[in-house]
Amino acid sequence: MGFFEEYFIDPIIQGTGYNIYNTIAYAILLVIAVLGTFKLMKKMKINIDSNFALGLIPFIVLGGALRAMEDAGVVNGIIFKTPLIYGIIFVVALVSLIVSKIIETLFRFDYHKIWFSIGAIVALVFLLQVQIASQMALIYITVITAFWIGLLSALKKFSSKNEKLSKFFSKENTALLGVHMFDATTTFVAINYFPYFEQHVLPSFLISIFGPAVMFVLKFAVISAVLYLLDKEMGKEIEKRNFIKLVIMILGLAPGLRNALRLIMQV
Repeated sequence: MGFFEEYFIDPIIQGTGYNIYNTIAYAILLVIAVLGTFKLMKKMKINIDSNFALGLIPFIVLGGALRAMEDAGVVNGIIFKTPLIYGIIFVVALVSLIVSKIIETLFRFDYHKIWFSIGAIVALVFLLQVQIASQMALIYITVITAFWIGLLSALKKFSSKNEKLSKFFSKENTALLGVHMFDATTTFVAINYFPYFEQHVLPSFLISIFGPAVMFVLKFAVISAVLYLLDKEMGKEIEKRNFIKLVIMILGLAPGLRNALRLIMQV
């Protein structure tokens, strides 16, 4: 068995998770993709703002839904497995964005509304095939997520009394923390209440020592540190900072939705 087959091909086909080699390779590819996409958006004269984020969300949902549905056997094929599915979603989102910009130029419709509509229609086609098989999974995820929403809302309100904390707990930062707490919640529920395991190298190692609840601490600490550094070091590079924050959102929302739907569908 060759090195590439053992550490890259087999984990995709067999769904055995990540190892140190494919983790590093995927991280490098992610960095390259992020830089390339940012440059492309600049050439297309697209502002990285709330409108762009709104148009992108349905495609993130689509990626998470398709991964869960592949696990459930609703859709089949290696193209629906990680990381291939996210490459395909990227292409679909990019083509849809280009079409939306052309329509905006010709008919003066806001591109982000067209882009959102295309993504929402495609995502809805697949989401309608999702059936709730485990109400307990839905209850666990909903209750714990609600707890984090309440806690983060309280922290945001409390932070208004302190200038530095208020700046950190901005709407976008609080939302990003919420997204990653949702991702941590789905991982915690999957491992603590159902027979699943963590596929990523570092989280798997920490969970083996401290238990699945460590995901909440890990996520909150890492995302908080990254957001703080972004706001501090890239305060004047608004679009670049916004784009990196979008990537952070994708890295939390896509796997979180995949995990949640997978648990609800009980596969």
